[in-house]
This record gives sequence, C-alpha cells and structure tokens, in this order.
Amino acid sequence: MKQYSRNMSLDRAREKAMRYCSFQERCQLDITNRFIAWNVEKENWDKILDYLIEEDFLNESRYVEAFVRGKFKIKNWGKNKIKMGLMAKRVFDEAQFNTVVYAEIEDEDYHQTINVLIEKKNLLITEEDDFKRKDKLYRYMLNKGYESELVVEALSRLNIGAK
Repeated sequence: MKQYSRNMSLDRAREKAMRYCSFQERCQLDITNRFIAWNVEKENWDKILDYLIEEDFLNESRYVEAFVRGKFKIKNWGKNKIKMGLMAKRVFDEAQFNTVVYAEIEDEDYHQTINVLIEKKNLLITEEDDFKRKDKLYRYMLNKGYESELVVEALSRLNIGAK
C-alpha cells in the first residue's frame, strides 16, 4: 500500500474514503487502516467516519451481509470461519450474525457444499490408508470452518474411510 508522507486534508481524505467505499462494502476497520496508509490526521478520523455513516457509504449491517454471502458462496467458508472473519474485522454481533446466516445460507446449500468439498478434496488426496484419508478430509473441513458434527456425518454418509 502506498504511504503518504504529508498529512492529508480533511476534504481530500473524505473524498478518497467515499470513493474507496463506493467500490465495495467496507467496515470501519478497513477505513481506519486506509487512514493510516493515507496519513490522515487522527482527529479527523471520527469526522470522516461519521460522515460516511450518515451518507450511507459505510453501513456495518450491509457489510456483514455481503461478507457472509461472499465468503460462503465464493470461498466456500463454513459458519465458524465466517464468524472468526467477522470477529477479526471487529463487526461481529451474535444476534446479527445468526439472523444474517439464517437469511443468506440455506441449510440445504450448506450441507450440499460440505458434500461437494469433501468429494473434491477426496479426489486430490493421494493417501492410501483410509483412516489417514478420512483424518485429512476432516481437518480440511474444520479449517474451512465447518462444524465437526456435520463433517463427521457427511464423511460417514459419503462412506469415506469405511472398509
């Protein structure tokens, strides 16, 4: 990221932040990281953030919806990893998360994604030992953020690792 040596004016920083928020949904952490890179004076941060929120350039609930939808549909992340991602962005709220997940992720799609990911990864694993193969698949799915009990259920239903 390009670092600026001089402090940026309030108007210039506000303009850049508006343009930055226009490309895609952003959270406050994304914007404050940009303020640091742009060398915006710290006393202007709250003014700019308030303006962005007031003018609806910055909307945390819209950001959470886009984050959940994108991480599940594009990156195939499970609920646990999405939750951790939101915590890392400092926008996690349990009630909002549950509402958004319920609205954005259908149970059938979620289970289907688990099955597809396991089947695809199973084709890539060269391990001959069934127990080790199942263990690798299990760890892969946990790393993607899927719940342990759903992964175990899918592995047994797909008859992976059974003799």
